[in-house]
Amino acid sequence: MSDNRKKLALAIIDFLKTSIADKVISEENVESIDVAVECIADAFEVDKDQSGGASAAFGGKSLLEIADAAVSTESTSETKQEISAQDKAKAESLKAEGNKAIGARDFDTAVAKYTEAIALDPYNVVYYSNRAAAYTSANQLEKAVEDAEKAIELDPTFTKAYSRLGLAQYNLGNSVAAMKAYEKGMNAEGASPTDAMKSGYETAKKRAEAELGSSVDSEAANTRDVGESASTGNTGAGAGGLPDFSSMFGGGGMPSLADMMNNPQVMQAAQNLMSNPGALQGLMNNPDIARMAQNMGGEGGLEGLMNNPMLRNMAQQFMGGAGAGAGASGNSGSDSQQ
Repeated sequence: MSDNRKKLALAIIDFLKTSIADKVISEENVESIDVAVECIADAFEVDKDQSGGASAAFGGKSLLEIADAAVSTESTSETKQEISAQDKAKAESLKAEGNKAIGARDFDTAVAKYTEAIALDPYNVVYYSNRAAAYTSANQLEKAVEDAEKAIELDPTFTKAYSRLGLAQYNLGNSVAAMKAYEKGMNAEGASPTDAMKSGYETAKKRAEAELGSSVDSEAANTRDVGESASTGNTGAGAGGLPDFSSMFGGGGMPSLADMMNNPQVMQAAQNLMSNPGALQGLMNNPDIARMAQNMGGEGGLEGLMNNPMLRNMAQQFMGGAGAGAGASGNSGSDSQQ
């Protein structure tokens, strides 16, 4: 048997043993790999313990490294097809026509020209970047994002593509994504990022911060609205007596209305709810109320429960003896009629 075959067998054994060491192989399959190593060593009459030096016979590279290099070379040859000088010249001419159309605000024509240029030279980042700009101007923002990302994929150092991506994401309302695009652009520009890139980043950052603040404010406002709605409804509690809640408490192991009315925890929770909007979430820690939310609120959870008019009326009735406390919040009878 030739030495080359034995060296290759050792390289295979080294690959298998390395795969075990790197935990690429699951524990349940390790024994099978060990058996395979023994079989290969016996069949090719090699010492399995000498497999560590197998890479020396292949330029110091392991079998996996050789395979990776071969795949990479094949991929590069496929993606980097030779573009003839004639096609490149024609593509550049089309790009110039596209630029002219951009200047005339004829964005559809610009997109068409850049698309023709890409067909002739699909590896030129400028064509994708320019078409991204045309798409943005034509308000085809998703396509602009795709082209900008393609340009970055082809050449991560082409900084203008980050600017195109940032603008498209910003116009889509994706302020955080826009901010990240501009940030990557500044990093690609190095120690002296351009004013345009910095300005884009700051603009996107401000919108992102404003949106985050607006979201928090909106949540707080919604919580206040729920509390105020419950408080203003207190006036006139007990005027018509409690409605019939039997349909709400009738099944699923729910306590009876009488039990609920006599449960001091529920009574105290209802009073806290009426006087303190912030108690809403804590209220759900009460098992009786939690079950009520599940049975009555359905998929809506706490929000669905609090929007149930019968429950809100019941909470108001619970507060019948605490009218003075509720009135201290500033709610009046006229408010409850609105």
